[in-house]
This record gives sequence, C-alpha cells and structure tokens, in this order.
Amino acid sequence: MIAIDVRDVRKIYRIYQAPADRLKEIVLRRPFHTEFVALDTMSFSIPQGTTFGIIGENGAGKSTLMKLLARTLKPTFGSIAMVGRVAALLELGAGFNPELTGDENIYLNAYLMGLTKDEIDERKQRIIDFSELGDSISRPVKTYSSGMYVRLAFSIATSVNPDILIIDEALSVGDQHFQKKCVDRMTQFKDSGKTIVFCSHSLYHVQELCKTTLWLDHGTTRMLGKTGEVATGYQNYLRGKDAMTMDIKEEMPESPLRIRAMSIVDSSGQEVTTIREFGDIFINVEIAAQKPVSGHLAFAVMRNDDETCYATMTLFDGYEPITFRNGMKMRIHIPNFNLLNGLYFFRVALEDDTGLLPYHIATSPFITVLNQRRELGIVFMEHKWEI
Repeated sequence: MIAIDVRDVRKIYRIYQAPADRLKEIVLRRPFHTEFVALDTMSFSIPQGTTFGIIGENGAGKSTLMKLLARTLKPTFGSIAMVGRVAALLELGAGFNPELTGDENIYLNAYLMGLTKDEIDERKQRIIDFSELGDSISRPVKTYSSGMYVRLAFSIATSVNPDILIIDEALSVGDQHFQKKCVDRMTQFKDSGKTIVFCSHSLYHVQELCKTTLWLDHGTTRMLGKTGEVATGYQNYLRGKDAMTMDIKEEMPESPLRIRAMSIVDSSGQEVTTIREFGDIFINVEIAAQKPVSGHLAFAVMRNDDETCYATMTLFDGYEPITFRNGMKMRIHIPNFNLLNGLYFFRVALEDDTGLLPYHIATSPFITVLNQRRELGIVFMEHKWEI
C-alpha cells in the first residue's frame, strides 16, 4: 500500500522587487515578478512502513518538499496524496505560538493534528515527560532555548500516534541525550510499520535509518533508490565538485619513456567501471620507449577529491630496477580490492632507478566502488572483537 504519492509536483515562488509590485500587478494586469522554481516536476511514491530519506545541498529544495509533504505549503502544479494521520517536525518553532505556554501549545498543535481534547488529555503527561521540560511547560515558549523547542515539538509530533512522521533537520539542535531518545523513538516507529520521511545532512543517520533515499539537486531528482547507493553517489559528488574528468595523459611529453596504454580489468579480463564486493583488480600497462631505460613501476589509488588512498612502487618491495623496452607489457594485480564505497581513480608512473624522478604518469578514468559494507571511511580493515 502506498502511503505517500507525489505526482508531477512543481513549486514556483513569485519574487517581487518591492511590496508595491504586488499591487501594480493586480491593477495593471501585467507581471511585475520573476519566478523561482524551487521544485521542478517531482514524482515518487513511498510505500507504507518505509523510512524514506531526503538529502541534498543547501538550496536543493529539501525544506520546500518537506513543507509540501507536511501540507504547510501547496504545490503550484501536481498532486500529493497521503494516507493516514500526518505529524511533522519542521524548522525550529514551526507551528508554535510564542506567546502561549508549552502546555497551551501542546493542545494547539495536537488539535491541528486531528486529536480531540480527550485524546490530548490522555497523552499530555507522556508528552511532558518525554520532553523533560518539567515546570518549564507552564512558561511561554518564547522564553525557550532552541533545544527546549525541539524537545517539545518532537514529543508532540511523535505522541499523537501518526501514520506518517515527517522530520526535518531540526533534530540536530537537541543535545546528545535527547538525540538518542529521538533516534530510539524513530526506531520504534520504524519497527511498528509507520512511514517516516527523514531529511538530514547527517548521511550516517540517513544510512542507518532509511531504506530508500532521494537526492535533490536544484529542485530536481538527482538520484532515487537504495540508500547506500544514493549516499555513495552524493558523497562522490561532494568530494569531486571541483574535480575535472581525468583520462590517460602525458605529464612529460619530452620523456623517452612513456605509458602507451593502460586499462583496469577484472579477473576475466573485462575492463571495469565498477568494482563490487572486494573483487580482484588488474592494472594492465603497455610501455612505449625510444630506447631501453631502467627504472621502477609505481601505482597509486586516489579518491576523486585527489586524496591518496594507497601508493607504492617496485622499489619499495625490493625489486631491482626494471629495464623498460618498447612494447613491453606489465600487469599489477590487486587481490581483494578492499576500499569502501566511493569514486576512485588509479595513477601509474614510470620512475627512474632512484624512484625520485617520474618519466611519465598516466591517470585512469574514474572507477566506482560499490559494496554492502556499513563501515565508514576509505578502507576496510580486518579486525576481531575481544570483549
């Protein structure tokens, strides 16, 4: 069963240079505004019981989408269908009247979510206890700190027993103790088959909580699918924003020794653009030489932000200098390629016999590493727990 169905949704804001331009537009019946497309033709569906993540850079349209799902905004075009009671925790203080006490805001917010007075009376003490506000519940919320706002808002949103829970980045404001309580409650909701829409800059929390994730980019869907793959794509994008596409290139065109061809292949000899589940990798290298030259072969694995993950050469492994000849073919075997999810490339260099002077450096195209590991970082390390 589908809990949320978003179809061809667009949200367009009208931008006026001055307040008087609104009146001019009505009177003169011609536009005095420019349009800003916050969301452009968005379509997706969320099955009931799914925890759905939303990620993207600032300005990508995440908050606009969350407000549309929470029904505090209406789409300019398209439709959003939702099944069941919806509770939302959006930006700090949204839905609160600052002049009212915390106690009064419990009733105000719960009424707006569809609860009766009897239902609110029955839940009220649980809301206060979860928020840990104590006597502060009778103070006006305008006197609350940002953490107190979040405590009360989350307590109300999750205590009305919603079918769909929508949570924006507001959770990041709470202290560590309360964040733990929030994550525990979200996990309970998840385990009980509730539908959760979770928007956050914390990729770790998104990966741990969400099964499916939407990556928004300038108001459009950049990627939608399994959270691990979407998060990897987003991290690769962030690291490589300023990187240019790299191909084999000649660093020293005047050198008498160069790499004529280079390829990254799997154990069957097929060139790869993706490495899955710690597979075996081979780097094939073909030499072009004007005359025989002695030296060493080196290679490096680089992340797409130009961070060196690993580099070595034959000199380090105790090899004598190699005599490179024209047409010579060499292979570097990397068994059990154990880097974690990410976008990487390889550099291969022909060095002189001291290992200090490169004759030529070649760079491969980008290679995507995909595996099911949940660890963080760059490389998987064998380990044992002794408890």
